[in-house]
Amino acid sequence: MSPLFLTSHKAYFAALGLLLAAGVGLCLWLVEQGAPQLKLGNYHIYRCETGAGAEREIFDILAVSSIHARAIADRLCRAPAMSRHYSAVRISWKPRGRLSAEEILNEDYDLIWSRVHTMRGLVPEFSDFYDTLVRYDHYRVYWFSRSGRPELSREYFHGKRIGLLNDKLSHTFYLLPLASLKEIGVDLSREKLIYFDDAIGLYRAFARGELDLVSGGLFLEKDLDIPLHRTLIAENATAATLFVRKARAPEVDCDVAGAFDTFTDTFINAQRQFEGADRCES
Repeated sequence: MSPLFLTSHKAYFAALGLLLAAGVGLCLWLVEQGAPQLKLGNYHIYRCETGAGAEREIFDILAVSSIHARAIADRLCRAPAMSRHYSAVRISWKPRGRLSAEEILNEDYDLIWSRVHTMRGLVPEFSDFYDTLVRYDHYRVYWFSRSGRPELSREYFHGKRIGLLNDKLSHTFYLLPLASLKEIGVDLSREKLIYFDDAIGLYRAFARGELDLVSGGLFLEKDLDIPLHRTLIAENATAATLFVRKARAPEVDCDVAGAFDTFTDTFINAQRQFEGADRCES
């Protein structure tokens, strides 16, 4: 082998080694720079504009479900009273258990969909910051099945696939159905309890035949285009209470109540208590 051949190859491998060392060094330098983490957007928020100037505040709503959330926000964005005071309406939804005391104390939301005991449990003096706007009660909750009327017996529920919401503060989708099962002596640890993060996913699974039983209100018979059979669980449940921030423009109260009334007429089917209804146009 000629000396020229050895020399050229030594130079080649030396150059290659330098290039590799430089590449490794560059990578280490980039790692040390601490590249910022990628932040994903919040997919549980919808916003619409009222048409007012951008310098005005945003009316923030916290709901517990995405069902009709966009329709409620869009209706409020079209309300003249809302555009006189707010530049946009932003509605977000998450389980009741995600609401924090800090959010109440900081008045992060202009309207909160919750219940009195939940609000008081977080902040006993919550009424210093929020008024009760509308309450929907006398709400009936049922067990629904696609194959015959549900029987309130331990034998009937044994082996059934039971759908629940992964929200321990939900009366309709968690507390009332579990209380019903306990009352008839069902051993919850031995049954097929399947949890969902939202009501839409729960009912879609039921419609596809992946669940045998779910709980809900009469709205389910309207929303699902399939034959259903039901058995009453409770006839006087509180469906929802709307709490509004004291530091708000009271002129929008009627529009807020009206937007949620449209929702409750088709979804909740409950009795409405709105003390301020007398000042609203019919």
